[in-house]
Order: sequence, then C-alpha cells, then structure tokens
Amino acid sequence: MTPGAAPDATRAKLLAAAAEEIVARGYTAASLSRTAERIGLTKGAFSRHFPTKDDLVEAIIAEAARRGPGLLRAAQDAFPTSPLRACIYAVGEISAAGRTDPVLAASLLLVQDPAIDARRVAPLRRMVADVLRVPLTAAVAEEGYDLTLPVEDAVQFLVVLLTGILSSARFADDFGPQHEVLSVQAALAGLGIPDAAEVVADVIRRLGA
Repeated sequence: MTPGAAPDATRAKLLAAAAEEIVARGYTAASLSRTAERIGLTKGAFSRHFPTKDDLVEAIIAEAARRGPGLLRAAQDAFPTSPLRACIYAVGEISAAGRTDPVLAASLLLVQDPAIDARRVAPLRRMVADVLRVPLTAAVAEEGYDLTLPVEDAVQFLVVLLTGILSSARFADDFGPQHEVLSVQAALAGLGIPDAAEVVADVIRRLGA
C-alpha cells in the first residue's frame, strides 16, 4: 500500500457519506455527527478531516469539479463527429449524474443553496461551463452552426437551463422526462439550432444505450 492510501480512502468514504447526508437532508439540516456514524467514525475523527461544514462544502465541490475532464471525454467519445451533440450529451450526462452520483448530486444542491457563499461553490459552476464550452465552440467552428448568441453567452444559458432542470426534477408530479426533453429542444431552438429535435433525439438514444 502506498503512503497516504489509507487516509485518502477514509477521506473518500467521508466525502461520500457527507454527500449522501446532504442529498437526504439538505445542507442546513445535515449533521456532521450523523455523517461520521455512517462509516463508523466519531465526530472527532471526522473533524480531523473536515473541521467545519465550510471545509466539507469546499471538499465536495472540489471533488465534483475534478469530474469535469472525464465528463467531457465521455461526451466527445459518444459523439466524436458532432460537437453539438457532444455538448447536449454532456448536459444529459450531468443531469443523470445529479440523480445517481452522491458527490455530484450534493454539489449541485450546494450550488443552488442561498445559505452558502457563492464563492465557495463557484468552481463547480465553472467546471460545468468549461465542459459545455469546448464542444459548443467546436459546433460553431466545425459544424457551421450560427448561434443567436455569442458562444460564451450560450454557454451560460445552457448552465442556467441545466440548473433549472435539476431544480425542477424535485417536482416529479409536474416535471417529467418529457418536459426535460422539451426544455432542451426549446433552448436549442432559441439558440438558432434548426435541427434541435433531431439533435436531442440522437442524444437521448445514446444516453439510453
């Protein structure tokens, strides 16, 4: 075993447990003691890794932000010849991970929590923007799409769209998968994508594969 492997493993378990606690109860109601109990540690042992909730927030955000390059590679691998589809695949990929990956799910909740200083969670928002910016820029340069907004403004628009989708997903009785599809199609149409429905349909097929 390499030096530091055990502490790193413990830290990873703590982050996962804390993320699950935040997803289940929200940031304000999340308990450090209950989080420690999830993996059999005392609160004191937990505090040696994360002395405060702010430290925990920054660690979760940093861990989620490190997923960016992997998300981008997966999107580009899914659609190597269509950057626009890769961009929308990344939107779907992040949306899906927000439901299944505790660390990413917790980080997305933290980004939307007004109780947390925006500066602490800004790295995650920048990561999402970076993941979308690369393929969207290529879509304009390589596929010839003529957007109604400058690329940077379009990126921020898609980040807002994704945030809204994740927020609305809490209200499953009113906002279902079909609404998510329609929202993305409408957003693309608003950006000047003439084949928006076809693009979204292609992405949905690949995400479901």
